[in-house]
This record gives sequence, C-alpha cells and structure tokens, in this order.
Amino acid sequence: MSITVPENFRPSGGIIKPFLASIPSQPSAAELVKPRTWSFISNVNGELVEVTCPDWCEADHDTDRETPTAPVDIWCQVYSSTEHLPINVNGEPEEFRVLTSTLNVRPFDQHMGQRIPTVSIEVVDDHWIEDLDPEALEDVIDTLEERVAALRKAHAQLVAARAAYRKQAQA
Repeated sequence: MSITVPENFRPSGGIIKPFLASIPSQPSAAELVKPRTWSFISNVNGELVEVTCPDWCEADHDTDRETPTAPVDIWCQVYSSTEHLPINVNGEPEEFRVLTSTLNVRPFDQHMGQRIPTVSIEVVDDHWIEDLDPEALEDVIDTLEERVAALRKAHAQLVAARAAYRKQAQA
C-alpha cells in the first residue's frame, strides 16, 4: 500500500503554500551585481572620462571624481583580509602585516599588461610581489606551500625535541 503526501503538506499539520507565497522572491544574480559606472575629468586633456568598475571593485573613487585626475592613476581594487605577525626587525618584535593581497586593474595604464586584472601580494609591510598573472600567482602559492611544509616539519621536530627534553629533565 502506498500513501501519497501532497508536496505542500507539513507533518505538524497545515499547508505551507500560502506561507511561501508571502515571502518575497530573491533578486536574480543579474539584479544583485550592477556595474558601478562613474566619471572623472582627465587632467591630461580636460575631457570627461567614463569608467565602469569590474563587479569585484571595492575602491572608493570619490577623490578620483572630485578633482581632475590622471587617467593612469585610476585603479580598481579589492583587498584581502589583513593578518599581522610579531616580527623582530630591531631587537623588539613589532606587529607587521603579512601575506595580504590585492586584485587590481588599471584601465588606463600606459602598459597593456596593467589593463587586465593582476594580483599583488604584500609579503610583509610594504614589501610587495606585484602584478602577478594567474601562472605567476600559482608559482608563488606553490613556493609558499613548500615553505609551509618545511615549517610543519620543523614543528614536528620541535614537538619531538621538547618531549625528549622533558623526559631527560625528569630522569
């Protein structure tokens, strides 16, 4: 014997269709991502230049709009999260930003390679590996993975060395 349960039936009783109909529908992806378009006055020729930012751009272009701006100074960017580590440079540990990145495009740059998205990595406070294409970024990631593997090996050696040290100290 089979029992067919209506698709809008809830075990606690009642029908859910009227409830679902009262929930507003979600906007489509096309409605969510509308390109940000804005204009600035070129300080090179005084013309009004229109810019459409990529959908990932989080740059604040207010100052670009307010004054005549050099087109080569227009950057669309998004920053990664920021992490800090205590690094000893001059005898005292200081907190430095490490391994942050930016996704960048400079739509009016004189170098064509800057007009397509690249990634720049801030290895440590203001020390950058810049303008990486996907293959170069993959090379950096591979190098960092190798370094992390070496650190994991050092960690295992440290744990073993400390265990041996404690054992010897207790003997």
